[in-house]
Amino acid sequence: METFDFPYFTWGVRYPESSAGVKFGRGWEFTSAPKGPDQVTYVLKFETMKFFTDGAGQVEDTTQPKINIHRLELFYNRHRLWKRFTLPLPGHGSLSVRFAKPLEYAVAKDGRGTVDSFQLEVITQP
Repeated sequence: METFDFPYFTWGVRYPESSAGVKFGRGWEFTSAPKGPDQVTYVLKFETMKFFTDGAGQVEDTTQPKINIHRLELFYNRHRLWKRFTLPLPGHGSLSVRFAKPLEYAVAKDGRGTVDSFQLEVITQP
């Protein structure tokens, strides 16, 4: 399993509603324990990513690999929404995840290959 090697992001977490609830009369509510572990969503927020070109003007992925958007795009294309990868997350260790939503970003108006801030959502996998 490949490791997500783009460390310059902030992150947030979103837990699902994990138990089923049934409401009865007089305000009574019954909830049951979930059948399996929660599938937790992590939202990764990227502020600084950039395209880099070689001397011939071709986009390349070896210059500053930690902030190279082309390299991130290649990583996404290898995994899409179905293939798992390892996400090292401070305070949580190495998580087995997959992308929850397609990669989406916009190039900044300055025309120098910088990308506007964007976010990725990944979801934990057993």
